[in-house]
Amino acid sequence: MRKYYSLIDKVYLEANLVKAYHKVRKNNGAPGIDGVTVQEYGENLLERIKKLSEKLRKGEYRPSPVKRVEIPKGNGKTRMLGIPTVEDRIVQQSLKEIMEPIFEEGFHPSSYGYRKGRNPHQAVEKAYAFACKYKMKYVVQLDLSQCFDTLDHEKMIDAVAERISDGKILRLIRSFLKSGVITDQYQPSEMGSPQGGVISPLLSNIYLNKFDQKMMARGIRIVRYADDILIFAKSYKSAEKYLRIAIRILEKELKLKVNKEKTRITTIDDGIEFLGFTIQKGKIRIQEKKIKRFKAKAKTLTRRNQCTPIGEIIKRLNQLLRGFSNYYKIIDWVGVFRDLMGWIRRRLRAIILRQWKTTKKLRRVMRQKGYRGEISGIRMNKWRSSRSRLVSRLLPNKYFQKIGLYDMKLSHVPLSENPILNP
Repeated sequence: MRKYYSLIDKVYLEANLVKAYHKVRKNNGAPGIDGVTVQEYGENLLERIKKLSEKLRKGEYRPSPVKRVEIPKGNGKTRMLGIPTVEDRIVQQSLKEIMEPIFEEGFHPSSYGYRKGRNPHQAVEKAYAFACKYKMKYVVQLDLSQCFDTLDHEKMIDAVAERISDGKILRLIRSFLKSGVITDQYQPSEMGSPQGGVISPLLSNIYLNKFDQKMMARGIRIVRYADDILIFAKSYKSAEKYLRIAIRILEKELKLKVNKEKTRITTIDDGIEFLGFTIQKGKIRIQEKKIKRFKAKAKTLTRRNQCTPIGEIIKRLNQLLRGFSNYYKIIDWVGVFRDLMGWIRRRLRAIILRQWKTTKKLRRVMRQKGYRGEISGIRMNKWRSSRSRLVSRLLPNKYFQKIGLYDMKLSHVPLSENPILNP
């Protein structure tokens, strides 16, 4: 493959830095340790970009340490993020725009994470094809421990240097890797590339591509999305062999750590857990823990004792519904979305009853809709009342559709309607 020798001039080109700023602004991330927001940086944009370009051209640019923050994970644990300053994100974005096309052509065809035109659905479809269409029913679910935080800096630089020989680019990448972290005090960066950096996903793909290519050279089928890795085999014995090979490459050659407790061999019959999906023979489902997490978030948004107008509740709820259903739209059974929507509408009916407060309001709505009859057994603050036939008639599904509630079933595009990617 072609090697590139002079690229730094493209990184510090003012027009490229301005484009990079607008991409950073679009993502609208939090400020770094200097407290400068993307909006504040843009107030004197051309002047700031001119100074930044000059520092890069003269080799005087030095990135600031990243701000360390903890983000809660679904399992009760936290994930550590490193937030660079806006200016550092601009430089990283400009650098990424130059580097990405160079390395993209050499990436493994079954690598899907953080690549343009690729997404988790394609990774799941490829895994489904290997396991079902190509009868590779034994699957290694391989878990890496803190992959981003354990990347070896020297091996990273060596991997980049295989395609880029521009010393200034390599020094710039090294400066980002070595910039350090601020929590209560400064901590040096001896390894890793902090999650939260613009260029970190690309660097991790460059690093892990060594693993991808070594597995492909041995004829071993894999699917990888960032540090989520599946390895496919036609027999349990082969799966054990492939796992040993993978551990040797990852731990001995790349100095990463495989989480032995979470790494396991499973089959398509028992279910393959991947990117929040469970892949089984003939079907793709949502993992149960993901449904529980969705319901927990929905419950927070639909507390019955709130006085927020129902339209505002739905506006907030729709963000959750669209995001969840768009991500899981390739599942085989739309009934999951139907049942969840029924549960959501029942919670909204309970909120409305609570906000009506008394049966006087309920009777008024009944008269407006032309209903007759008794309302005995309905208590405005009881959960069971939201399921009554009368309340469902007064607040039918069409009512919620009319006031803007998003229906998750609209997102559903099952795998059978998507082309299976060729392995």
